[in-house]
Amino acid sequence: MSTNRGFVYRARVSAADAGQSVLAFHVRWFRHSDEVQWRTAIAKGRVLVNGRPAAPDEPLAAGDELEFHRPPWNEPEAPESFGVAFEDEDVLVVVKPAGLQVLPAGPFSARTLLALVRASDPARATAAPAHRLGRGTSGLMVFGKTERARAALARQFREFVPVKTYLAWVAGAALADSLVATQPIARVAHGPLSIHVAAERGRASRTRVRVLRREGARTLVAAQPITGRPDQIRIHLAAAGAPIVGDPLFGPGGTPKSNVPPGAGGYLLHAAALSFPHPATGVRLKLRSFPSWL
Repeated sequence: MSTNRGFVYRARVSAADAGQSVLAFHVRWFRHSDEVQWRTAIAKGRVLVNGRPAAPDEPLAAGDELEFHRPPWNEPEAPESFGVAFEDEDVLVVVKPAGLQVLPAGPFSARTLLALVRASDPARATAAPAHRLGRGTSGLMVFGKTERARAALARQFREFVPVKTYLAWVAGAALADSLVATQPIARVAHGPLSIHVAAERGRASRTRVRVLRREGARTLVAAQPITGRPDQIRIHLAAAGAPIVGDPLFGPGGTPKSNVPPGAGGYLLHAAALSFPHPATGVRLKLRSFPSWL
């Protein structure tokens, strides 16, 4: 465990939330803390509205800027290094280790991939990820190093231009040689947080899956997400009756197991191939990475 410097969380009040009190807003939207904990944080001046300390019963207006100044805390252990697959003045493609969170959230602030990348070189001081990988997922991730590159890469990922292929060991040997998973994915409450699951009324989602090798009670697959929903590959493989080996959260059917924390890792999923047009030159980059467990 190591102590970080604390973190400032920011939010903006929407029109739908206007009229709520400061306390009610935080209890509703940030359920990692209960009402007593939020009331204490507000009383200590850690919650600001438009730059000034808030009162718990103060009504909020649309457009209000909120800040929560979280004091320093001990962060859990996490990897402290990453690999580099490609880099130039515009783009950085890293190999993220499993167990390293990408952005600050929950118990992690300093021990994140973003913090490690920005601290690793002055030329990477403003680098930002163009997409996300789950904490337990390893493999290739793209960062934009300039404002122009970040905007172009963000547009590419919004429009599903990059081609991504993941490798995973899944449980069982009954999976078809190839399939296309199309279960819709929706966000639902899960304990004090929320997660994404397979659900009839969710957003349309699509993943191509191909079996590469079968070994007894497990199967190696290549999965290519056509859409980009959170935890899509984990959900679709579980929904197909072949959850990823070691996945503590998603079981058969693509639904969660009990109240396992969403960020729990230990599963074998690796972003192994990535192809996308360079944001400055238009030349298509084709990168590969192989996991240690292959």
